[in-house]
Amino acid sequence: MPTTEEIARTHGHTGPVQCEDCNTTQSLHYGSWYDPATGESGDFIQCCACGIKAGDPAYIHDHCEAPDEDDEPDTQPQPQTQVFHSPGGWMQPDYSDWAACTTNHHRKQDGRPLCTDTPVWRVVQDYGLHLGIGHYCDADLPDEHRHLTPAGPA
Repeated sequence: MPTTEEIARTHGHTGPVQCEDCNTTQSLHYGSWYDPATGESGDFIQCCACGIKAGDPAYIHDHCEAPDEDDEPDTQPQPQTQVFHSPGGWMQPDYSDWAACTTNHHRKQDGRPLCTDTPVWRVVQDYGLHLGIGHYCDADLPDEHRHLTPAGPA
């Protein structure tokens, strides 16, 4: 399994690879962020030993080796997921353009070519307080959604 430093360096992180609060190099997470409204993006290192940082969902720490304070089993519910299919693709919510493959953000970060296929799949995940919506071509539809029966029109 690659180390946090290997993952961070692979993704272009040039900053320190230790917790900014407690200086540990153990139980760290590398993450990145992107603001589509401004086009700004960046990366960060987070530490499990210091607790969950602001805006960091608890489930991302499920695999941490740092001991939990209460040692209670995780009760994070799985999102309710629906898959929709449209052979002609999907429009952006504001109808300004056709939706592109959701994987293009990660493809760009990894230095891979952008997907130019038509995203014919829409995956909607209901987390209760927010929805996650992704658009995928046939090749990029995540394996965990391939077994789901497509719902009606969305």
